[in-house]
Amino acid sequence: MSTVKVGDLNMEYYVEGSGPPLFMIMGLGGQSSSWGEPILEGLQKEFTTIRFSNRGTGATDKPSSGFTVPQMAEDAAGLMRGIGIEKAHVFGISMGGMIAQELVLNHPEQVQGLVLGCTTCGPAHSVAVPAQTLAAFGQMMQLPIDERVQRFWEIAVTPEFMTERAGFLAHIMELGMATPTPMETFGQQFGAIQSFDTYDRLPQVKSPTLIVHGDRDILVPVENAEILHGRIPGSQVRIVEGTGHCFFWERPDEVIEEVVGFLSGVPVGA
Repeated sequence: MSTVKVGDLNMEYYVEGSGPPLFMIMGLGGQSSSWGEPILEGLQKEFTTIRFSNRGTGATDKPSSGFTVPQMAEDAAGLMRGIGIEKAHVFGISMGGMIAQELVLNHPEQVQGLVLGCTTCGPAHSVAVPAQTLAAFGQMMQLPIDERVQRFWEIAVTPEFMTERAGFLAHIMELGMATPTPMETFGQQFGAIQSFDTYDRLPQVKSPTLIVHGDRDILVPVENAEILHGRIPGSQVRIVEGTGHCFFWERPDEVIEEVVGFLSGVPVGA
């Protein structure tokens, strides 16, 4: 683990692999360890991955304010500059995909190719989270942390994956429990998501963009991929069949193939 000062924030990050830089942005409540080793190991054969913990998570500082998506995008842009990366491919999932949208809109010179996973352009113009899922999420947040994480799996992955890959999920939980995300962070990040909106600005995106989504996502319905596709000029969509919100856990090999294939075709000057 390394840290760098970004404004008043000490940020945790890891640089691994070899090849063009791929900047990876995690979602709600997640941290640098939340990606899972299978997808990281596959991507690191083709890219130098830079993964980090957003403010309030992991070993990054946990301030009491600044939890807006644009501010977290400024954190990300500052981290890139702070470690000497002028331009990189960017891969953001869920809330991390929202941060990636703000990053490419506000700092287009820093983003080469863009991959948006299981994300939206904001609640005002998206297919909403089903009421049943939202209720389960609210109940989950009242539980002790180990039970909370276990219940999150029920929302984030398919039942088949929970059964077949229980060991993988236990390992992810173990890594996260080393630096658990505070309840305050969950609340502040959730508030940031509610006020997020890029719908009107997305036609300004110039970076080649790939949109990836699981067809059984009950947290961010798959229809949101087509909304993003309709707003981002020249974007492409890939649906990972049989997967839930955390499609990159469930089908890492397929996701690696799609991401590598797409980003390998992005012109150097993009």
